[in-house]
Amino acid sequence: MTSTSVTPAATPSTTTAATTSTTQGGAGTSATTPSGAATPATSPGGAPTAPRGPATIALYGATGHTAGYILDRIRALGSTPILVGRNADRLRAAAAAAGLPDAEIRIADLNDHAALVAAFTGADVVISALSAFVETGAAVVAAAVAAGAHYTDTSGEQLFLQRVFENHGAAAEAAGVTLLPGITDNNLTGDLLGHLVARRVQGPAELVLSHLSRSGGNGSKGSAKTVLASRDWFIGGGYHYEDGVLRTSVATKHPELTFPGDTAPTPVVKFPQSSVLTIPRHSEVAYVAGAVAASINAHLSGFTDAALDSMPEAPDADLRYYMIVDAHGADGAGVRGLVDGVDSYRDSAIMAVEVAIRLAAGGIRPGALAPAEAFDPAEFLNSLVPHGITWSIAEL
Repeated sequence: MTSTSVTPAATPSTTTAATTSTTQGGAGTSATTPSGAATPATSPGGAPTAPRGPATIALYGATGHTAGYILDRIRALGSTPILVGRNADRLRAAAAAAGLPDAEIRIADLNDHAALVAAFTGADVVISALSAFVETGAAVVAAAVAAGAHYTDTSGEQLFLQRVFENHGAAAEAAGVTLLPGITDNNLTGDLLGHLVARRVQGPAELVLSHLSRSGGNGSKGSAKTVLASRDWFIGGGYHYEDGVLRTSVATKHPELTFPGDTAPTPVVKFPQSSVLTIPRHSEVAYVAGAVAASINAHLSGFTDAALDSMPEAPDADLRYYMIVDAHGADGAGVRGLVDGVDSYRDSAIMAVEVAIRLAAGGIRPGALAPAEAFDPAEFLNSLVPHGITWSIAEL
């Protein structure tokens, strides 16, 4: 089968993060011994090693569901938020709901670059929590760079992530700021786990990534807007990485996955996980692809504007999930990295704010980076453990 291909923004290279033993796991998880027996892992306490301190964080898209969690976390850490958007009344309501009635409000439309730059000026970091980033996200990235602010976001779209690296990375490096896009429950954890498991098998590794809802709960209307904006890309499977290039063929090399707790494999199809683009930047891999149960992907073809309009704004209450990264070595051996999460939106917010605080602390090289290029993967995953987000690596 033929496929189109593009060269990734960067070829695999040595990550700037120190390589940490992948036998570490989060508190309450287990680590695999060389014999394959599971033994309790010792948690280092979840304390990040980067210097900590209050930061001034500008939040664009501050009225959405994930943004509410972001504001809660900013307040809990004693940092200073700046709420940026188009509607002052909605922004004030979001600030009040988060217990931040005195938070600064700045008005800037996505179509007004000068207003966005002014709104972000003085912020250490910009967090973008928009929906449908492929349609709306670029203006915030460009303005953050122009304002001299670091940048992160809660995007989950391969095409947007690709644009950040290709269109904004050089400008960010020249400006001395760092861009870390795609910080969500699946993208961040997939990238960090990918770094760890790729080093546990004989390279070059083949990696398969899958985000699995443990409850079957529905997501937010904002997430649905994101899916609708890129529906054809999602249905077609998006990019996978193979033999040094990103490819768009529909076929997958691993058509079945046995999900945690199951005894029988589930048919899967290719799915555009964003960490497919980032893992080859720092790890020796021959193949990286996202996967989703074929039954789930089949539902996307019937998703329309009318279906979006009928959805409630808020997601279901139970949004527990697994993020799974299976690594297959050249010798046939394999390991599975697993993150066990509490709530996809809450957890994404915690991760985005953690990234923002670390960016504000400094010491991370400028430019557009993958998470594992900026942080020690095991240490960052351990910093999430106090929030109930645990991880483990075990032999397949």
